[in-house]
Amino acid sequence: MKGNSQTQGKGFSCVMAVLVAAMLILAAKTAYDYWYYWNGPVTSVLADAEAYLAGRSAPFCTFEGVWHDWERDETMTLGCLEVKGDIREGSYSSAMGPRATSNVSMSGTYDIDSNSCIHVIGKDREGKARNFIALISVENVEYPTQMYVIDEKGKKGFFIWKRKE
Repeated sequence: MKGNSQTQGKGFSCVMAVLVAAMLILAAKTAYDYWYYWNGPVTSVLADAEAYLAGRSAPFCTFEGVWHDWERDETMTLGCLEVKGDIREGSYSSAMGPRATSNVSMSGTYDIDSNSCIHVIGKDREGKARNFIALISVENVEYPTQMYVIDEKGKKGFFIWKRKE
């Protein structure tokens, strides 16, 4: 019996070693995906936008359209980014639907910087000045149809592109 229990002990050790190795590989893959998610695609599309806008006066319309966050029932409409003098901006508006937990709707202008942040300046429907910055990430740099947004308070939003107006 002593030999049989030693074999079982070695088998258990091998299974545990394989499980630990699998967990380490999964952790490394998750860390890489997290890094790529925040530092990869949006940074490159925004660098392209900055280069494009620096060399041309034509608008940059990658983010143009109506975006909807179904969970928060928020609709965001973005216009093309255009250079106006020394300022780059596009039209911005947001509206909350009947299921929304927040009641803040606003309109104004936006810009997207090379740090993957959207800067919005405008007024809410009561005329109060609003200014906020949120971190963004998109799944496809050429034709984004999904946008993750994390605001300054850490609230997350997942917007899906609906259409261009």
